[in-house]
Amino acid sequence: MANFKDLNISPALLQSLEELQYSTPTPIQESAIPMLLQGQDVAGQAETGSGKTAAFGLPMLQRINTELQQVQALVIVPTRELAVQVRQELKKYGKYIDNLKISAFYGGHAFSQERASLAHPPQVLVGTPGRLTDHLNRKTLDLSNVQQLVLDEADKLLEMGFEEEIDQVLSFMSPKRQTILFSATMPDDVKELIANSLKHPQFIKASANAIPDQVKLVGIKVEHTDRKEVVVNLLKSMDPAGTVVFTNTRIAADELAALLQEQGISVKALHGGMEQVDRDKTMTLFRNRSTQVLVATDVAARGLDIAALQNIIHYELPIDAAAYLHRSGRTGRAGKSGTVYTLATSRDEKTLRDWEQVRMDEWLSAGTLKDKAPTAAETSAAAFATLHISGGRKDKISPRDIVGALIAEAGLKADHIGKIEIQDRMSFVAVPAAESIVIAQKLSDGRIKGRKYKVNLVR
Repeated sequence: MANFKDLNISPALLQSLEELQYSTPTPIQESAIPMLLQGQDVAGQAETGSGKTAAFGLPMLQRINTELQQVQALVIVPTRELAVQVRQELKKYGKYIDNLKISAFYGGHAFSQERASLAHPPQVLVGTPGRLTDHLNRKTLDLSNVQQLVLDEADKLLEMGFEEEIDQVLSFMSPKRQTILFSATMPDDVKELIANSLKHPQFIKASANAIPDQVKLVGIKVEHTDRKEVVVNLLKSMDPAGTVVFTNTRIAADELAALLQEQGISVKALHGGMEQVDRDKTMTLFRNRSTQVLVATDVAARGLDIAALQNIIHYELPIDAAAYLHRSGRTGRAGKSGTVYTLATSRDEKTLRDWEQVRMDEWLSAGTLKDKAPTAAETSAAAFATLHISGGRKDKISPRDIVGALIAEAGLKADHIGKIEIQDRMSFVAVPAAESIVIAQKLSDGRIKGRKYKVNLVR
């Protein structure tokens, strides 16, 4: 079995991979990376969990000339959440590449900030189609030097109606570029996009099963009218931290989240009907373990933070097997274990049997959950609360500065501080929930890196 050294990955990237404990490339990485390093166009069919971001990201970063301050690589993604996630992953891989700048442009983000950042353009840009065409129409973005283009989740891009925007973005680039396309499925419109956009592409395909072997799939037999009670009992029978409950509609997500909240479970809804700022806040709280459970529609399946996920619950079956695999594949990433629970009526059981790609490791009756000793009374209150700090990357604040301030000003121990996120003009940090109000006040009264900042509890 190959390792990353065998794929001729540069020492700087190997150092990052070693730090991330990535030792063995996935099949799609092993297939794609050598072709991409040779400059070939590649069309890949890759499900969630196949490692496609590293498959295109590692060779992309290796071919960047950091002495040139111009956009050399562009990744087009369908959603804002995915743009943020891809940028974060690429930054992890490129951590030890000097003078590398990676940016993400998307709707809901201040256009003026993006325009200002283009005074010193990033070498790698991740963006959504609408925001990219907005920049091109205002002549604030130059794509004439792009040598590598990635169309990520191409089926979703076309499904969301971005065909015209993609054509417009491509018209601003040199036809001599290398083009890479990844898609979970290969419908006719994706095949047409490949034919129109890629030159002599090499075709590769990841495993058809998107659910990693280390993920356990548990079916729970239910009557349709008992679903809500069963979800409550299930969450109370386990540690609910890092759980996503999938519904098919926004209304169902809001109603179920409200019910779970009444039961004392730390929960928030996440769906496309929410304002972008509220979706961002919800994702931050979930990543920081300040919210333990998300009740989400499929809009959230793309771009959910991988590390935070332990359990998936299918409250309702999605429309097809591909959507089921995509939801389920959000857990068990990077070799970690996870559990997928599926609430199934007798009709749902027949549907699951018809989906040949879907395995089920165990079946439970709804009644067995009532017999389990409920632990949620002890565990449903989140261990962490999240603080918002009114300063970020542009203010030269680093995670080390926030840790230092929490130790000096609030008397916290380093190992009691949770996840830290630094954005351009704000930062978030997870702190022990029981002391969060006092910590927020002390940090607000004190200083971070010699300056005072507003500190508030995110609710």
